[in-house]
Amino acid sequence: MLRIAGGGFLLPHGLGKLLGWFGGPGLTGFAAELHQFGFPSAAPLPLLLALVQTLSGLAVLLAVWTRASAALAALFIATTVLVAVPKGWFWMHGGMEYPLMWMLVLLALAAAGGGDWSLDRLRRRVA
Repeated sequence: MLRIAGGGFLLPHGLGKLLGWFGGPGLTGFAAELHQFGFPSAAPLPLLLALVQTLSGLAVLLAVWTRASAALAALFIATTVLVAVPKGWFWMHGGMEYPLMWMLVLLALAAAGGGDWSLDRLRRRVA
């Protein structure tokens, strides 16, 4: 259940950054957000990060390459945690509480893998 929820929540956020779906900023808006936080907003970075979030969310949801995908997504979310640290703990003030919780969920998925009901398991059985 945690894997489905984790991937299911991560995927639309990535699609929002990548394509502007679900009220997301799209690549142009995401580039502006990155620039606001001091990251370079050059074309490759917003696209790369949006693809990482979208594809890792899909992979976690489908449980294919779950460990690697969840670890990569946790690394992506770690940047959000670092950006939020100066604002304190509570998310309602822009703090790190919420992204840290998601990073820990993703690290748990990276440690646990896809589980019995996963494409990872089917892939291992075929190999």
